[in-house]
Amino acid sequence: MPKGDKTRPGLVLATRNKNKIAEIKYILGGLFDYRLIGDYLSDDVPESGRTLYDNSLNKALIAYELTNQPSLADDSGLFVNALNGEPGVFSARYGSTDQKRINRLLENLRGSTDRKAVFRAVFVYYHRPNVFRAFEGECPGVVAYECRGNNGFGYDPVFIPDGYEQTFAQMTSDLKNQISHRATALLKFKEFVSQKRSQVL
Repeated sequence: MPKGDKTRPGLVLATRNKNKIAEIKYILGGLFDYRLIGDYLSDDVPESGRTLYDNSLNKALIAYELTNQPSLADDSGLFVNALNGEPGVFSARYGSTDQKRINRLLENLRGSTDRKAVFRAVFVYYHRPNVFRAFEGECPGVVAYECRGNNGFGYDPVFIPDGYEQTFAQMTSDLKNQISHRATALLKFKEFVSQKRSQVL
């Protein structure tokens, strides 16, 4: 039986990214008694897969095997049309800091009028031995020509979602967490868990 109280079963979040943790908790609310992989593992789980799904599944599996509790892991990336999908699955490895990653992206897009891009996220919920499910979300938009805004993290200062004039970094957390790629995937997960609570918790 997963650890947790009677109304909120335990869920290990297989990420050490404080910003992601905050977004996950905000979107899922009080559905779970959250635990963090950092409480069980001092090192980061390497992302060596060729797809977002591969990385998410590997992290969820490691977290589940380490804690024997249901685990939720994700990987996300910015796929840019003019760069043949780069940085894509390598988004977090495109540079050593958020700013260096953004600078590299903008430099690679220098002179390009095609700014179309899509943020994609894949979450994997691993809740029993060899039993897991994936949830995908995406948010199409364009890459801005320069950084705008101070909120968010990652590529948020240069990503403008379709239908908006603001970058993610200019939006309130409330708005971003309604329309982002992670929000779309997490709402699918939330619906799945709510409908099949007795089977998956």
